[in-house]
Amino acid sequence: SAYFLKHLLLIQQQQKKKAKDERDLRKMTQICSSHRIMILTIVSFFLERISCIIIQERSQTLDRTNIGTLTVPRLGIGTISWVPAPEKQLFVPGDSFTSSRGSAVREQQRTARAAHELGLNFYDTAERYSVGGGEALLRDAVENNEAVIATKFTPLPWRRGVKSVVDACRASAERLGVSCIDLYQIHMPDVVQPGRAFGYVENKDKLYWEGLARCVELGLVKEVGVSNYGSRSLTECYNFLQARGIKLASNQIHLSLLARKQGNLDTLATANELGIVTLAYYPLARGLLTSSVRTKKNSALQHYIQGGTGIIGFSEKNRIQIPQGGVLPLIDALESIGFKYDRTASQVALNWIISKGAIPIVGVTNQKYLLDAAGALDWRLSSNDIAFLEQTSDSLGFEFRGTFFKRTDSKFVGYGVESWSLCD
Repeated sequence: SAYFLKHLLLIQQQQKKKAKDERDLRKMTQICSSHRIMILTIVSFFLERISCIIIQERSQTLDRTNIGTLTVPRLGIGTISWVPAPEKQLFVPGDSFTSSRGSAVREQQRTARAAHELGLNFYDTAERYSVGGGEALLRDAVENNEAVIATKFTPLPWRRGVKSVVDACRASAERLGVSCIDLYQIHMPDVVQPGRAFGYVENKDKLYWEGLARCVELGLVKEVGVSNYGSRSLTECYNFLQARGIKLASNQIHLSLLARKQGNLDTLATANELGIVTLAYYPLARGLLTSSVRTKKNSALQHYIQGGTGIIGFSEKNRIQIPQGGVLPLIDALESIGFKYDRTASQVALNWIISKGAIPIVGVTNQKYLLDAAGALDWRLSSNDIAFLEQTSDSLGFEFRGTFFKRTDSKFVGYGVESWSLCD
């Protein structure tokens, strides 16, 4: 019995020692893990800072241009996907769905600070983004860091004249926290016509152009522009404003390697002839022109990626047939050229736009995307590279037309869908 108790006690001591050793090991592992995370965080921070410094030095010396009297980098930051503060509970048009709005807002502010350090101080927003919340978000993020901001006026049926443009401009300036807006644009032609089905159309484009002129005369804006205008309407607006002694500075259109033949390049050529700067939205075709498409699954872009039938609307013309292989041959081409220049596929795609004389407006929601976009600056594709990319794009047999809720040539409105065309 004494032997048995002694043996039992020995077993208990061994078990206690084993438990203690396991606790010590777990504690040591946690400490090592914490130290490893801390070291990785510090290293990541310094690498990011070094990247910022290198790109900042490049951006301060090259790749800047003018939009009228405004000096801007040849790359703009799009903010349509910026999300509002977490205390705003309801979803409104222009918002993005996210489960962590608070952290998203903080990341937007960090991104704006990093952009300032890089010399990327040109931002694009609009009054309709988050129903005015987008302009206020941008105001809070840029923190008066000498940002050049472009915003937009939305044509609507109840905005019936010059005063509506002036009033909307003043409201945008107040939300942006400025006395004078750098670049004020009309968001699209006056296509929202609820009376069209009944044979009644009231086109107010010229009234809106007159409103732009009035904003200039009142000192509310420095430069004026339009968006989604094709060659004919762009020329008409240019001549209208020129007769008032005002220069049309910009036209923002859908333009990318996957969007050249829907009137895009023709409109760009017209703008270049008139001395109007073209701003390119969807420059990466909503992420299709990035290497990450290889790993996208169950995406609204899936038919573009792999091939198949895509439906972007209810009518037959909105059924898109994509050949097998989708966009992947073009991604291969972008990556092969990127390898030559030590650039990513997306940087090559953006540089194609810059090489064409336009300014890509890149949707940027975090510092990772910002740094990648900045890598499109301070170099140029050769003419042979450009020809190769365009030939590869032509061989795909399709162009990007958007997705069901985000088309490139139309908007969902309360009573249906209204469209415009760059082939006007």
